Amino acid sequence: MRSSRLAIAVAALAVTACGSSDTTSGATTPAVTAAPTTAIAAATTTPAAPTTTVVPTTPAPTTPAPTDASPTTTAAPDTNCPSGTTIPSGATNLVAINGDIDGDTLNDVVTSYSLGGVPHVHATLATGGNSDTEVPIGNAETVSIQFMDFDHALGADVPPPVAVLAIGATKAGTAVGAFLTLTPKYCIRVWHVNTTDSTLFTFRVSAEPIYQGLFCDAGMGHINHSLSTAEPNADGSWKITLQPFGHNFTTVELHDAEPPFVAPDGPEVKQDYGDITTCAPALFP
Repeated sequence: MRSSRLAIAVAALAVTACGSSDTTSGATTPAVTAAPTTAIAAATTTPAAPTTTVVPTTPAPTTPAPTDASPTTTAAPDTNCPSGTTIPSGATNLVAINGDIDGDTLNDVVTSYSLGGVPHVHATLATGGNSDTEVPIGNAETVSIQFMDFDHALGADVPPPVAVLAIGATKAGTAVGAFLTLTPKYCIRVWHVNTTDSTLFTFRVSAEPIYQGLFCDAGMGHINHSLSTAEPNADGSWKITLQPFGHNFTTVELHDAEPPFVAPDGPEVKQDYGDITTCAPALFP
């Protein structure tokens, strides 16, 4: 049987309509604190959790534009996922991970694979449900996947379900990321920029100036996630911009960027703002 917790969240979302938003995703000025390197998030809570670049059709983020922006990516509009969708027999490069993505505390199986040169992510729930989606990011035929405890809630009686972070390779020193969670109908989907079209929400990680990445820090029992950008100043220092974001099921919620601040030059600038910081293993250690 499907998770009662997610069902309750769906009902609550219906009552509050599309006006509900994630209010716990505000970022703080970089005080990097240790955060879990295992999992991060799903769709039943929206406390807040990596751009270079978001590909919006809604108001553009205020982070500076990247020098090597990832292309706009689209996928088929969200529809009812058919029951019993299995991984095709022609799939290659299968890699499976196990974690709770629907909030019933039982481990589900999430598998990345390639089909016809296109990356896919497939979810098999412990309750028996199956769903599948394309993840057309990066230049590779497959994406690497890991869990992120995006909706972390310290002390929660039942831990929030985890999200799936997918990373697509680009040129050396850069990557493109995307998040996946379940829809209210328990279908695995990539986060979208809005609910009216098929534009995917992606972000860029770059260990080359302009540095860009995913900055995470903990506060008030949650993990806050921000898109990070570091631009060099003429005096050798760096202009740092953080843009917090959250999600409402599979729709991203971009919040206003924090006021920029200046950081002195040093290796920690690239480590903190040109990679995935604290909430998952770094891509460019």
